Order: sequence, then structure tokens, then C-alpha cells
Amino acid sequence: MRAAPATVAVHAWPQQRALAVRALGSGSGLAVIGIATPVPHDRQLARQLVRDALRQLLGQFLDQPAAALALVSQPGQAVALNFPGSQLRLSVSHMPGLSVAAVSNWFAVGVDVMAVDGLASDMPDWAQVALDYLGPVQAALLHRTVPAGRPAAFARAWTRHEAGLKCCRRALTEWTPALANLLASCQEMALSLPDGCCGTVAIGWPVAGQTVNSPTN
Repeated sequence: MRAAPATVAVHAWPQQRALAVRALGSGSGLAVIGIATPVPHDRQLARQLVRDALRQLLGQFLDQPAAALALVSQPGQAVALNFPGSQLRLSVSHMPGLSVAAVSNWFAVGVDVMAVDGLASDMPDWAQVALDYLGPVQAALLHRTVPAGRPAAFARAWTRHEAGLKCCRRALTEWTPALANLLASCQEMALSLPDGCCGTVAIGWPVAGQTVNSPTN
């Protein structure tokens, strides 16, 4: 289920807090929030801001004090909620000025965002990067894309790839047919983001043993 035409809303945090909680408790069980962060990028501050927002969102959904919710992570692994009985899945991505977090109540999830502006000058070796990591088919498609549209096309392809890897709990690695088959099990949806930004959220198979999908409001 690799491709999907849907576009997923990114709820501005904290302004659209109620919408995010409602989305998490909906039939899709998926909420994506966007948190404004400083420019130039301060990764440590961005991580703290997105974790604070996640605790508040999860606290309202689970009817628990935000301060009582522990978010844990290990190097190379996605941030996770340590709360008894919960199998909510989380994924986070950062770019200068914006951090996004995806929360899924039903499925494995991955999210990725990228700034398109300046991408062409930042990646003069895009063709080799695309071939090595996105595979020969996607590299050929990018090669046929007009130069003016190539940065946005590369960003769309790259965020799809990264979101799929996160959904499947895989680190960034070079393309192989086996990896392509694995990523094909993900459903990828574009994020609704401002001009100059590109993002994708990917969902996988239902979380094993998941039975809880009860919103608190």
C-alpha cells in the first residue's frame, strides 16, 4: 500500500490543540502537529519544544497529567511513550523553523519534513544520492524532471523514503530491492505544509495487540 492520494492536516500547536486531540481519537487514529521553532535551527530546543507538545497532547488524550507521561528514546530509535497499557506510536522530524510530530493510535507511523528552499545549492550531488538511496526508478524520474521543479520533487521523494524507513523502524541505508519491498507495505500521505516545505507521514500495519482507541473528549 505504498501510495495514497490523501493529504494529512498538520495541526498548529498549541493553537489547534483541540483538532489534534479529535484527530487522534477519530477512526484514522492519526494526528500530526506542527510546532514553530527558532531560526537558525537549535536542535536541542526544538526537541524540547516537541516533547513538551507531545506530553500535552497525549496527556489530554489519555486523561493524564502531562507531567506524569514519560517520553523515552535511545540513539537511533524513535521517541516512545512509556505508559502502561498504551501502544500509541510516535514519530518526530525537524527542519529549521518547524518541528512535526505524528501520533498513531492504531498503526506504526513515521514522519519526515524537509525545507525545499535552497535545496538545489545544498545538494549538487543529488543524482548520486537519489540513485544510492531512492533507487534507480526514482532516480530516473528525478533526472527527467525539469531542473526548476527538481528540488521539490527530490524533497517529496526523500520525505516519502524517510517516513517509510521510520515507520518500518529502519535506519537510513542504501536502496535494495528487499528494502523497496518492505517500504511498499507503508501507506504514505503528503502533509499539508506552507510553501517551501515538504513532508510525508507513513503508516504501516496495525500495532500488534492494539485494542484501545478511546478518546477522552
